[in-house]
Amino acid sequence: MGQWLVESCVSEKFNACRRACGDSSVPAAELADAAIALISIFDLIKGMGIAKSDMMGNADVLKRQAEANPGASVQELIKKELEQADLKKLLKGHEFKDAPLDDKGKPVQNVCVSMLWLQRALIFICVLLETLQTEPKLKTAVDAGYAASIKQHHGFVVKGVFAAASNAAPSKEKFVGLLADEEEEAMSAITEMLPVVKEILNILGPFMKEIGAETGNYPPGYLCAA
Repeated sequence: MGQWLVESCVSEKFNACRRACGDSSVPAAELADAAIALISIFDLIKGMGIAKSDMMGNADVLKRQAEANPGASVQELIKKELEQADLKKLLKGHEFKDAPLDDKGKPVQNVCVSMLWLQRALIFICVLLETLQTEPKLKTAVDAGYAASIKQHHGFVVKGVFAAASNAAPSKEKFVGLLADEEEEAMSAITEMLPVVKEILNILGPFMKEIGAETGNYPPGYLCAA
């Protein structure tokens, strides 16, 4: 049996991020740390390696940008980018020559587009975990999380990849056993953590909508005013 909820320190990291948030700002370093912990949940779901890799890539961009700009908020980093390039260029993946480098020595992607996809990834996982509390199958929860978040932004081919991945999901019993020793313990921890993640998303959401980056439709309670 596993102890992912304990070993990942995911709840503690999101609580630390929330404490460091302002009324309209989210600390980049703390969010990157918390997001990386939460995304690691896909290590427990067979077939979700591609999804995890993409999400981790966006979280890593935020982490590297935060390290290069100590103490900066997500909002400050994106506003700085918008002073140098328009939104259209950023959303097409514009790279800044003075950006921190990735493991291959290339400038990392801009924060705006990485944050756009990262917040959708966090919604994916939150809805997955919410659904898991009442649904008997993990596959149903994975499908619900995907449909509520990223699916609307994917084309036919990528949707097919995700469909195949969800079909490979293990049983709910096996998955929950990797989260914590007892199902009650796992569900209790999830119930306590999700509102904190939502609060952070509801600080990010209005900002991303205000600058015109986020135009998707999400479940009630996400990417909206808290």
